[in-house]
Amino acid sequence: MLDADQERFTSLWTQAHPSIAGYVAALVPERSAADDVLQETALTLLRTFAEYDPSRPFIAWAMGVARIAVLTRRRDHARARSRFSAPAAVALAEAWQELQPVADDRRHALAECLRGVAGRGRELLALRYEQDLPPQDIAPRLGMTAVAVRVALCRLRAGLHACIEKRLGGQA
Repeated sequence: MLDADQERFTSLWTQAHPSIAGYVAALVPERSAADDVLQETALTLLRTFAEYDPSRPFIAWAMGVARIAVLTRRRDHARARSRFSAPAAVALAEAWQELQPVADDRRHALAECLRGVAGRGRELLALRYEQDLPPQDIAPRLGMTAVAVRVALCRLRAGLHACIEKRLGGQA
């Protein structure tokens, strides 16, 4: 791949990554498995980028590759219980593509709103959503009860929701 192609791929993948990651996470609930599928999707896209037709949306092409990676993982792990059938996975991919622009707007608004959260609130959010710890594991780290952690997280989420709605002008 030429340097210009690498730059173009990187730019397109960077824009598409959050949507593809969300789609994969919806279909593959185990975080490590979803990460594996997302990585396989990125590698496949990179290896076959020369075949990409730039007249078509990159996100649609990437979603198709991700769908195949999810289905391949399911086939390879057939003994594990699946949440969605293959037709449901296709329908979810189509719906995800329709919702992607709205999701992108909300994701950008959330990022802006998160910049305003500091101190203990930021620490709570990081422990819960970045480290994926349950409230009962967060509580002793912060000298709180699990109930207090849940209440604080509920208030933080409500505040973030209000901030997002304000940034988006009330459009939901």
